[in-house]
Amino acid sequence: MSTDTSTPDVRPTDHTGLRVLSIDECLERLDRTAVGRIAFVLDGEVTVLPVVHTRDGVDVCFRTTGSSKVGAAVDHDRVAYQVDGFDARTRTGWSVLVQGTAVLVTQEADVRRLDLGSARSWVPQHEHGYQWIRVRTASITGRALG
Repeated sequence: MSTDTSTPDVRPTDHTGLRVLSIDECLERLDRTAVGRIAFVLDGEVTVLPVVHTRDGVDVCFRTTGSSKVGAAVDHDRVAYQVDGFDARTRTGWSVLVQGTAVLVTQEADVRRLDLGSARSWVPQHEHGYQWIRVRTASITGRALG
């Protein structure tokens, strides 16, 4: 007769059997992943572009010199932001999806705080500088395989 009274590590799964990540796990993965992809609608087509991000609370923020991303933020468009990681050898991986609204960061105090707390941009500085975009988070979900 077994005397093991410990409870098994039962994690929630989605309808396909992928493990559902907790909010804390999603935020940790956002913190450790430098580059993600912002998805938005441009001229009636879905566009997905890589950006270097930083996290501000539950919101994702990134610098841009591109007018298309700025346009999405000015219009307060719905956007999605995704980061992931995988190991093809072990067939394991994970994905985090942030859905929300794009807004320009205009408050000088917020811009300074983001500048100080973020990694250096990978893109060369544009002559007209850059603007910060915030994905004002409506939902964060994550899944893991393996």
